[in-house]
Amino acid sequence: MEEISEAAQGIAANSQLMHSSVDEVASVAERSSAATEEVSAATEQTSASAQQTSASAQQLASTAEELERLVARFALA
Repeated sequence: MEEISEAAQGIAANSQLMHSSVDEVASVAERSSAATEEVSAATEQTSASAQQTSASAQQLASTAEELERLVARFALA
């Protein structure tokens, strides 16, 4: 009977240890998920900024070409 009692106590201790480990893993997973969401948001913002920069650069290039055409009309004496 004493062996059964000791075995039951060992199982209970292992069960508590496993429960603590599962809680710790869940906590790490939650932090990881939050960090992943932050990285995703930052990536989306960077992508939007890059697209805006690209559009601005294209507009600037178009304006430069137009200015070149306008300046070409003037004859230098």
